[in-house]
Amino acid sequence: MPLDATSPALDALLLGAALEMELSARDLQVAAKRYSIIPGHLSRQSSPLRNHMNDALVYAQGSRAIGATIVHGDSDDRFDLDAILEFSTPRGWSPGKILDYLEVSFNGFPDVRDIVRCTRCIQLQFAFMHLDVTPMDPASAPRAERVGDIYHSPEHGSDERFSVNPYGFAEWFKSQVVMPSRRFQDQVNIMRSRMAIPDLIAKGTITADAEIDELPAPVSPIRDAPQVIALKLMKRYLNLRYAKRNLKRPVSIYLSKIAVEVPPNQFGLCAQLEAFATDLEKRMAHAIEVGVRPEERNPAFFKENFNDRWPKDENDMKVFRADLTHLRKELARARQTDFVEIQDIFDRLFGERITKNAVRSYLDGLSGVATSASYERGKGFVAAPGLLAAAAAPTVQVSKAPAHRFHAGLLKK
Repeated sequence: MPLDATSPALDALLLGAALEMELSARDLQVAAKRYSIIPGHLSRQSSPLRNHMNDALVYAQGSRAIGATIVHGDSDDRFDLDAILEFSTPRGWSPGKILDYLEVSFNGFPDVRDIVRCTRCIQLQFAFMHLDVTPMDPASAPRAERVGDIYHSPEHGSDERFSVNPYGFAEWFKSQVVMPSRRFQDQVNIMRSRMAIPDLIAKGTITADAEIDELPAPVSPIRDAPQVIALKLMKRYLNLRYAKRNLKRPVSIYLSKIAVEVPPNQFGLCAQLEAFATDLEKRMAHAIEVGVRPEERNPAFFKENFNDRWPKDENDMKVFRADLTHLRKELARARQTDFVEIQDIFDRLFGERITKNAVRSYLDGLSGVATSASYERGKGFVAAPGLLAAAAAPTVQVSKAPAHRFHAGLLKK
C-alpha cells in the first residue's frame, strides 16, 4: 500500500496527525513501568488484597493492547490506558466490595494524583495519563485463555458480573490486521523519527521514572497498519466531537472491531479513513431503519456484547451517523481545496495542535528537495514528499505483531 496513491499530501498530513497523537518511546517505558508495579503494590502489607495476589495477572487491554493509544484531546493532553487485574474472587465477596477494596489498595501508588472508583474499574490519574484497572475473576477451568467475569457496581442499582475475554479480542484483532508493504512501514518510521514526538507522561513522573531506562519501549508493529492508523484518527475525531456533549460516545472496542474488518484500501490512508467512516455510517443507517441497536459480539467470546451500554437510544445512533457524514464530507472537501484550507479542515477534525505539528513536520521535510511542488484539483497539495525520502531512514526490523476497552462509567462523587 503506497502512501501517495491518490492524495499524497493528505495522506502525509493524516499520518503526521496520527503519529503526533502517539506516546513517545519514554512514555511507553513509563506506562510499562506502571503496569509492572501493580502486583507488588497490591501485595504490600497494608493492602486489603495482599493475600489474594499470589497468582494475580496484570496485562494491557484496550487501545494499549492493539497499538491504538492516542492523546485523548477533549480537555487535556492525556493518554487513557487500560489494564486487566486477573485474580480469583474470595468466596462471598460482592462486586462492590472487590472494587472498594481495590480502591483502598491503590493508596500510595507512585506518582498517582487521584484515585477514582468507577462502576467497573479503578482509575489511577497521573499527570498526562489515566490508567483504568479492571479487576477480573478468572472462569473455572477448563476455560478459553483469560476468560473471566468483570464486576459492575453502580452508585444506584444492583451489582452484576459480566463474562468477557478482552485478551481473546486483542489476539483476534492482531490476527486480522493486514500489515502494509515494507516500503510503507519504512515511510512511517522515517516520518516518526523526524517528528520528535515529545514526552508527556514521562514529563510528569517522579518515582516511577527512576528505573524506566532499564526497560525497552514496548512497541506493537501493528500500530503502523493503515487499519490501525484510521482507527486512531477516528477515535481522535470522535473525542473532539463528543467533548461538549452530554452523551456517551461509541465505545472504542466497537470501533476497533469494525476498523479491522474494513479491508486495506489500495488508494491510501485518506481512502482508508473514508471507507471506515462509510462502513460505520451504513451500519448506523441500517440500525436506525430497523429500530435495533447495533449489537456487536466478541469474535473470541460470543457471549460478550461490546455494545451492552451503547447506544442508549435512537438519538445516540443519529448523532453518531451525522458525525460520520460530516467526517466524510470534510475529507472530500480536503481533496478539492488548497493547502491552507486543508490545514483549517484538519484543525477542526483532529485539533489545532496536532495539525500544526503535522504540517510543520511535512513542510520541514520538503525543504531542500530539488523538485517542484504543485497543487492539483482533486488531489490536494501535491509535492515530492522529502519527509518520506527513504534514503534518510535506517532499516527497521518489524516483527510479527505480538491485550478492549470498557466504558469506565465514572461514579458521581
